[in-house]
Amino acid sequence: MKSIEAAIMSAIPQDKCLHVIAGVLIFGVAHFLTWQIGIAAVLIAGIAKETVDHFTGGDVSVWDVVATATGGLLGLACFAQ
Repeated sequence: MKSIEAAIMSAIPQDKCLHVIAGVLIFGVAHFLTWQIGIAAVLIAGIAKETVDHFTGGDVSVWDVVATATGGLLGLACFAQ
């Protein structure tokens, strides 16, 4: 089992996993009106987080926005079922 965990942790950094989780949670909270609002909220939150990182000396990465959006899309997939 540890070899599977090690493979996952080496392939997907913890930071990206946290962005995916945040995207799912934001979609889960924001989708109650419509799913479009949920996706928009996820994208706005992802971009806003990277903007804050830019001005506070954090690590800015487009891939963080992609990871957050991926979490929103996972939330959408669960909602669509």
